[in-house]
Amino acid sequence: MHAGATSGAIVSVLVSPLDVIKTRIQVKRLPKNVRDKPLYITMYDLYKVEGGKAFYKGLGTTMMGYIPNWAIFFCSYQWAKPKYSQIRFLQKNDVLINCLSSITAGAVCNIVTAPLWTIRTRMMTQINHQDYKNSFDCMKKIYTNEGIYSLYRGVVPSMWGLIHVGIQFPLYEYLKTKSAQMNKKDHTDHLSTGQLMFASSMSKVLASIVAYPHEIVRSRLQDAGHAKKIQDKQHQTQEFKEYKNVRDAVSTIFRDEGLRGFFRGLLPNLLKTVPAAVLTLLSYEKVKELLTVSAESETKERKTNVHRD
Repeated sequence: MHAGATSGAIVSVLVSPLDVIKTRIQVKRLPKNVRDKPLYITMYDLYKVEGGKAFYKGLGTTMMGYIPNWAIFFCSYQWAKPKYSQIRFLQKNDVLINCLSSITAGAVCNIVTAPLWTIRTRMMTQINHQDYKNSFDCMKKIYTNEGIYSLYRGVVPSMWGLIHVGIQFPLYEYLKTKSAQMNKKDHTDHLSTGQLMFASSMSKVLASIVAYPHEIVRSRLQDAGHAKKIQDKQHQTQEFKEYKNVRDAVSTIFRDEGLRGFFRGLLPNLLKTVPAAVLTLLSYEKVKELLTVSAESETKERKTNVHRD
């Protein structure tokens, strides 16, 4: 759990600018025939209008979300694996065990941290601080004006997005196992940094591409039409209304923006998530390794003291 929390904190700060840009692109609504602006132009426009601080909007909420998110995920993941391993028909299927464990951990995280991601989206998509002063002010206003339901608007597409962790972590474990076999080891402990980076990056790229559409739907629902102020005026759609539910969001996006609408912001997302996944999983593995070595050293020292006595 300590390893998960530490890795989450490190990643939150490093990828914040790309996180803001990705979210801004996701919530904008563009006609089918209009492409997104190049990434560097989007970044320049944000800097020009709102300054450098804009790239760290919602960082406080992100920190509050990522730290417990990864801590809860890794804790739930490690708890679930032995539980599923005890089921008879799963005992010889490591891939399925890892898949079910990651989905279980992801579901727990989605339910516990859902309000924080809604607040984060709102903070990232406002101009300066015209609507919300800070995260707590945002939470208070959403709850007061829209009800507690609005804080959980992204839960359903987030559950749909469990396919992400369902792909990422089993593939990550599989690649680690293959790396260990190349090293002629029976376990995946103490793999090299390069091997861990390869496993984490490849698993994240594939999972991100396959599951990306759910992020568009989730961000649009969490934003609840709030991003109308940052919409490009020359590409303003006829209607900028709040989506009623997941089905309405999916059908409206497909009708007005086409298949491309479900992949807006994919490039900054990959630039953000792949290094983030590498940093998160690498730091998690290394911190876990340090804690394990420390625990083993303490155990040996205690045994030595007992023998001396």
